[in-house]
Amino acid sequence: MNQTMKQFRSHAIAAALCMLCLSLLAPAVRATTVTECMGMIDSLYALTDGTHFLGQNAAKDESGLLGKLLEAKMKLNQAKFPDAIEKLTDYRNKVMSLASQRKINTDPAEGTTAEDLVKGADAAIQCIRDLCRC
Repeated sequence: MNQTMKQFRSHAIAAALCMLCLSLLAPAVRATTVTECMGMIDSLYALTDGTHFLGQNAAKDESGLLGKLLEAKMKLNQAKFPDAIEKLTDYRNKVMSLASQRKINTDPAEGTTAEDLVKGADAAIQCIRDLCRC
């Protein structure tokens, strides 16, 4: 084997070893798709629709939350990921506000709670962040 071939082989082996090391050091990344994130929002919509709201504006509060979820889905479908995250954050903040005012169920014995909705929103937000890496 001539000197050039030895150097080429040496460099190729070194490059392969570097690639192997990098692949072992890279964190495991979970593949996320728009469909997965949409499914999470759909599940959150169903949970919200089945949650017990209290007070004079209960129907309006529920409708407002459902609207925020539909807006988030629309933004996600348009690949406007930061906007979808913003809508889900608005949803989460409204749920927390309603819980602090005792206008949404907080008792697990009575079904879906505000905490369940917040966790669902956080999961959907993370799903979109994983998707766009933003």
